[in-house]
Amino acid sequence: MKRLIQYFNFSTLALVCVLVTGSTLAVTLVGCNALTWNGTHHGIRYSIHRDLRNHSIVKGKDGSLMYDSPELVVLSENGKLMINGVESGEVSEGDLVKITDLGTVLVNGQRRGDKLTGHAELQKRLKQGQAVIETHTQAELDYMSDHG
Repeated sequence: MKRLIQYFNFSTLALVCVLVTGSTLAVTLVGCNALTWNGTHHGIRYSIHRDLRNHSIVKGKDGSLMYDSPELVVLSENGKLMINGVESGEVSEGDLVKITDLGTVLVNGQRRGDKLTGHAELQKRLKQGQAVIETHTQAELDYMSDHG
């Protein structure tokens, strides 16, 4: 009987260890895959809701930071904020630049722009990108038809 109790105590302890380890791992993985990236770069704080389709965040050694997605390009460089190619005010050390899930850009809670800022330039950029994709696809189709 004593041996049976020890077996159940060991099994219970093992189960608790597995559950704690699994929970810790789950929390870690969720944190790594979170939709919002929070960080500080050269004294400017950023909270960026990332576009799930395609995005990049590029931090320059000179303090610049660029967020690039299909509909929104935000560049913070030399104290200036550019949204889709349009000057959108200044940023300085201690400021919080927030890109929301709606594509709105806020600096210290004040709206500076959104994914429609510079709409004409953005549409031009999207058309150029689409032309490259169509050309590449056509080239692949041509290759396949020539080489069976």
